[in-house]
Amino acid sequence: MVPIAEYPSRWEANVAAARLKEAGYEATVLVDPATEVAPHHVTERLAVLVVRTEVADPAAELLGLERPDLEAERLDAAFHQRRFADRPAWVRYLTWTLVIAIPGPIAIAGLLLLWTTLGSLFP
Repeated sequence: MVPIAEYPSRWEANVAAARLKEAGYEATVLVDPATEVAPHHVTERLAVLVVRTEVADPAAELLGLERPDLEAERLDAAFHQRRFADRPAWVRYLTWTLVIAIPGPIAIAGLLLLWTTLGSLFP
C-alpha cells in the first residue's frame, strides 16, 4: 500500500476513496483513531489515502493528483548540497563574522569578570 494523497479531514479522504472504489480501485483511509475520541490529543490531523502500489499512478490520475517523482527529488537534493567552502566568499566571511561577533563580547566580558574576581581574591 502506498499513500497517494493527504486530506485535511476524514470526510474528504472518504469521498476520494469512494471515487476510487467506483472506478474499481481498492482504497483505504488512514487516520489517527484518537481523532474521534480525543481530538485535542491528536498532533497529526491529516487523513491519508492509500492504494495498492501497482495502481497508484492510475488512481492518482483519476483523482487529478500530481504524483511526485521521488527519484528526481532525491537526485535534486543530492545535487543541490553545497559544501561551506563552495559558497560565495561574502557568505563565508559573513558567517565567520557572526560566529565571532555573537559570542565574542560574552567571552570578553567573562574574561574581564574572571580577571576582576581573581584580582580581588589574590591582591
